Amino acid sequence: MEHVVVVGSSLAGLRAGETLRTEGFTGRITLVGAERHQPYDRPPLSKQVLAGTWEPDRIALRRGDGVAALGMDLQLGVPAVALDTEARSVTLADGRELPFDGLVVATGSSPRRVPGQLDLPNVHELRTLDDALALRARLADGGPRVVVVGAGFIGLEVAATATGHGCRVTVLEAAPAPLIRGLGAALGAAVVDAVSGRVGFDVRCGSAIAALEPDGVRLAGGSLVTADVVVVGIGVSPATAW
Repeated sequence: MEHVVVVGSSLAGLRAGETLRTEGFTGRITLVGAERHQPYDRPPLSKQVLAGTWEPDRIALRRGDGVAALGMDLQLGVPAVALDTEARSVTLADGRELPFDGLVVATGSSPRRVPGQLDLPNVHELRTLDDALALRARLADGGPRVVVVGAGFIGLEVAATATGHGCRVTVLEAAPAPLIRGLGAALGAAVVDAVSGRVGFDVRCGSAIAALEPDGVRLAGGSLVTADVVVVGIGVSPATAW
């Protein structure tokens, strides 16, 4: 192989490039990323970055010229839109085609959306650094009423961080208990009771969502939970559409 294309510039993509170099590959490596940022660590987005205690440079996976030292051709801010396995070519959003001898698909996942979800200015998702910074700006003054849809790990981390900003936070979960997929009903409920009681946000389970609206979240029963900011945190799906 002379040219390996790595599609996905997050942790898995970067580690793939690092491993190729440490295992002795001296050919060309092209790292393609939909985001404009150099590879960074995602877990702090819902905690330290959202809280404002860390700035973006703190979460870089390689500091300074660390990525450049790997000798990779970075194509950032230009997502891959098509793959031709017979021709061995990846098409980028700007129309360019990247031929390859080897391909690493490391595109990760995309946030799931509420059925029929519209792109409203008050509705946020949290997957990228830009998502975290935009949401942080909305929460910074502690004034907004915040509704978080989803009582999984991301949703509850956002709820706790937003409460720390001084926001009034309500978490809506369709399942009968929070964290049920990761911890089970009994342990999930116990953890959230301890956390919400300490930091002060409200968790409402068994809340089926009908729609997201400019002034809040409409429940299946017809009632409206008013909110200035809505954060959707209902899990992810593999990013394979391209």
